[in-house]
Amino acid sequence: MRIELKEQNYFLKVIKTFFDKNFDKPIKGISIDSRNIKKNDLFIALKGEKFDGNDFIDQAYKNGASFTLSSSKNERNNHLFVENLNAFIKELIIKWLKGFNGKIVGITGSNGKTTSKDLITHLLRSNFTVEKTLGNYNTSISVPLSIFSFSLESDIYVLELGANKVGDIEYLSSMIMPDYGVITSIAAAHLDGFGSIEKIKKEKKSLLTFSKKKYNFDKIQPKKLKIASKQIKSDVFIKNLEIAYHVANDIIKDFNFSSLTTKSLQDCLENFVMPKGRGAVLSLNKVKIIDDSYNANPQSVKAALDHLSLYKKNRKLFVFGDMKELGKNEDSFHKQIGEYAAGKTDILLTVGKLAKKAQSNSKNFTLSLHFNDNFTLLEKLKELLLDGDTVLIKGSRSMNLDYIVNDLKNAK
Repeated sequence: MRIELKEQNYFLKVIKTFFDKNFDKPIKGISIDSRNIKKNDLFIALKGEKFDGNDFIDQAYKNGASFTLSSSKNERNNHLFVENLNAFIKELIIKWLKGFNGKIVGITGSNGKTTSKDLITHLLRSNFTVEKTLGNYNTSISVPLSIFSFSLESDIYVLELGANKVGDIEYLSSMIMPDYGVITSIAAAHLDGFGSIEKIKKEKKSLLTFSKKKYNFDKIQPKKLKIASKQIKSDVFIKNLEIAYHVANDIIKDFNFSSLTTKSLQDCLENFVMPKGRGAVLSLNKVKIIDDSYNANPQSVKAALDHLSLYKKNRKLFVFGDMKELGKNEDSFHKQIGEYAAGKTDILLTVGKLAKKAQSNSKNFTLSLHFNDNFTLLEKLKELLLDGDTVLIKGSRSMNLDYIVNDLKNAK
């Protein structure tokens, strides 16, 4: 990940306060990957279980870095050493945000974070200058880097906050101190890191501890909306739109603007582009593809199947890949999906050791097949497809089901 600094002078001014050092070069960008360093970038050398960015400090300087930063000491003059990198980045962001006079929206949840973030941003842009975290840049390092890429002159920052272990949301929330804290939903996800749904709930709710206005849509229902659309919209998308409307309307009223109108909502629907891999419906060669390939947990898979079932005039196919990080009950979760899919899809195609558990209910489908790899599944899928079919593709990110989507998109 690499970002350009819009506020180069201000960033340099802030970072100087932490070091007794002569900053004799500018900092124009920040990167955590030595391979995409540009001239006068700051390289942050992260250390993980399987890698150590400190091994690439020399390469970063060779590629043009003006400074490097890490929690390991280095003899180079322009290396910035800190005892605890996460603690330092947090203090750096807190000090940096003192120069920002706008409002911050923080969004977390087991499902719907990215779509709700994009919808809120889309609705607000008619009245404000809005910055948002790109894609799924929602981690302890990508959220701060996203903020550093923003302009201090913007009115609102809309930030997606992700977590795969205890402490992640608390760390990010205490850093950004949202004016508006939004929880979209709470469900079984990342159980390997959390251990239980109770810990997930506690972690997600920590966002509200640091937020001025609090919205927990796992507990409360947003205002129901009457919307007209030519396309079939899933219940999940409708809920995300209602969440976005609810929050955006409150923000607009807080700024003393008129409330959003029905026309604003319809314009949003017509112009809004779904985030990649999160339920967009693609019309390809007389076949509809529901691209939900970005990620999966039991709740989101069941919701996607509900959406698929709405295509009543079409033959329906469900491509299902492993749901990762579900802990000790992972087999049971996958078996439940096979049971839930009965009656909602005609054909079930699974890939992955865990998704194979869904095949225990295979007699309830017109056709049910398991594959060991995406390539073999794709070849069979293309053989099966008929004009008018609707195909749902869903699995965890590591299953790379976007490979199937991209191949179908590129097919003539």
